[in-house]
Amino acid sequence: MSPVPWPEDGFRVGPWSVDPKGGLLSRGTRLVRVEPKVMDVLVYFAGRAGEVVSREELERDVWRGALVGYDAVTKTVTKLRQALGDDPRNPRYIQTVPKRGYRFVARAEPADPIEGSQPEASDRIRRPLGSPRRLLLVIILGVAISASFLFYLGVLRPLGGSGGTPGEALDSSGPTDPVLPEVTRVLVLPFDVLGDDPDQLYLARGLTADLITDLSQLSGLSVTGLGGRNTAADVNETASAGIRYEVWGGVQRSGDRIRAEVRLTDAISGRQLSVERYDQPFENLFEVQQDIRNRLAKALLVTLSEVEKDRVAHRYTRSVEAYDLFLRAQSQLLVRREDQNRRARDLYLQAIRKDPGFARAYAGLALTYAYAYRNQWSSDGAAALARAVTMAETAVEIDPTIPEVHWSLGYVKVQQRRHQEALTHLDQALRLDPGFADAFALKGGIETYIGRPRRTIPLARAAIQRNPSAGYLYYMILGRAYFFIDDQVQALINLREAVMRNPEVLEVRVFLAAALELGGERRDAEWEAEEIRAIHPAFSTDAWLETYPMTDRDQQQRLVTTLARLGL
Repeated sequence: MSPVPWPEDGFRVGPWSVDPKGGLLSRGTRLVRVEPKVMDVLVYFAGRAGEVVSREELERDVWRGALVGYDAVTKTVTKLRQALGDDPRNPRYIQTVPKRGYRFVARAEPADPIEGSQPEASDRIRRPLGSPRRLLLVIILGVAISASFLFYLGVLRPLGGSGGTPGEALDSSGPTDPVLPEVTRVLVLPFDVLGDDPDQLYLARGLTADLITDLSQLSGLSVTGLGGRNTAADVNETASAGIRYEVWGGVQRSGDRIRAEVRLTDAISGRQLSVERYDQPFENLFEVQQDIRNRLAKALLVTLSEVEKDRVAHRYTRSVEAYDLFLRAQSQLLVRREDQNRRARDLYLQAIRKDPGFARAYAGLALTYAYAYRNQWSSDGAAALARAVTMAETAVEIDPTIPEVHWSLGYVKVQQRRHQEALTHLDQALRLDPGFADAFALKGGIETYIGRPRRTIPLARAAIQRNPSAGYLYYMILGRAYFFIDDQVQALINLREAVMRNPEVLEVRVFLAAALELGGERRDAEWEAEEIRAIHPAFSTDAWLETYPMTDRDQQQRLVTTLARLGL
């Protein structure tokens, strides 16, 4: 059935006014700018309100038959839910229909021509590159989600209290919540893709991630990323956290050339401080990145030492082709699905063939084997895990000065259930980069695995302080910890957020089903059990735990007993 053709000058869904041409949602004084594809999906849903729309129909009609991955549709729908403030468990707009698709359950109607939709002057809006932008600032050619690491926790808003059960102090023997020094705080926003090619998102994300990493190593700066958040409220929340400057930009590869634009903004006044534009051969990518960093440091009045100049100029590989393949692999690795994991492995191997000394590519390759073991995607799990160890150790041997390669080896050691060895490698990563949020997060995960979930929470909070970037993993780590300290309210808050951000991750579904069962929400727990069977038809808790790195037997038994009541 063809969708209702809504007018470009706008319509309404619930309390939201929709401006398709401007890519804008407004509700009172709140204004949310969304990506073009997100708006296309909203318009399509509104035109077929009440109907079940399959993923195949979305790909055919919205993506117009272009080859897109499963994750592209999921992430676009997730972004739309975030923009509308929708809860997938209690949907007011978009209902997931298991094994069939989505149903738009809100009422769509023509806009009221009398109602104004202009925001107040105080509203701060995220805008696409090229339009005037009141308050978005950082993102230089750089952030993306470093191979499964960049996770977003939500600046503690949904996490609850101080990390323990209500009214209860944290275990004094556990790690404390580190206090960040008083430094200039900079927010890096995700690079946009210039143009309409969604396949270049890997480049924008990868460059953003490396930029954040490089800037974080400069003395006097505290750098965070905003991840994929896309609302005025999110930007205002970040501003209230002491952000002084913002960086934002866009990038596009066109044939053998690279185009980029980078803007620096004063987060308090909204005044634009600088704009840099680049149009260079793609082979000059590293030089473009270095120039962006140097100009940004100069604008921020940061004086680089010779050591820091050498460190930020160190691109880990001299081959632009290898680096491009590496960024493509990183984007595939993050999806956490078997087919994308195989694709990531192939891309890492191609990068290594271009540069046999590319340590970060070996570290990423190690993760593909570790994921294959962890998720039971390999017919010979022991061989896959042994291969992961070899690749991770090779990465460290090639360049032991890179924090990420120690993180990778730590992750592999976790899969071997050698948790103390893993902690040693993570501590080394933190010596190299004291602000390495992913190391804090994985250390928190280990604390839960060995039966000390209460110690997980301050470590996860430390990770949030350092990198509140979008993702599902921090939420899952927190939700899992709260589950085992029997705070099911906080467990459900965080696990629901995690599943909204990545509904394909089996581990999140497992703990969400268990938390729902213990939280007395039996009907939702049974529905979640069906989702688990849809992802993994032959799922059994006992078999799943065979490759799960949790060593605390009491926690294992609690999970088995709880899920058994759901037939799992």
